[in-house]
Amino acid sequence: MDMNIYVGYKYRNSKDKEKIKENLSKVSDKLVSMGHKTFILGRDKFQWAHHTSPSKSLSPIIQNMKINDAFLAIVECDGKSNGLLFESLCAKVFGKKIILAVKNGVSPKPFTFFAKNKIKFEDYEDLTDLLEKNLPKYL
Repeated sequence: MDMNIYVGYKYRNSKDKEKIKENLSKVSDKLVSMGHKTFILGRDKFQWAHHTSPSKSLSPIIQNMKINDAFLAIVECDGKSNGLLFESLCAKVFGKKIILAVKNGVSPKPFTFFAKNKIKFEDYEDLTDLLEKNLPKYL
């Protein structure tokens, strides 16, 4: 079953932006190799040139969440993320399948409110392996 998967992540509050891009590419490549299509807001809408005004993301988030089948929320650091929270809310409102991927040792709150399916991972290699093994049962 091929699906369009919106991949959400914390970006603005993350220190190593290049590492995020590299890791998201690994996740996207894995999902694509499994027959899915991926949408990553920063990559596909903004070509990684994130703007200073988060409000410019609201309309693209809504539009793209509507046309995707599932939402994969990746939480790898503590600290709030209004963007990821808004994406999670949109996914819930639009009735999308939601998968929460949380790095070991990081609090999944408040995102656990939105997702029944949770994957705990050690690093991105672990996450891509777990997605390959477990994603079909969540979709």
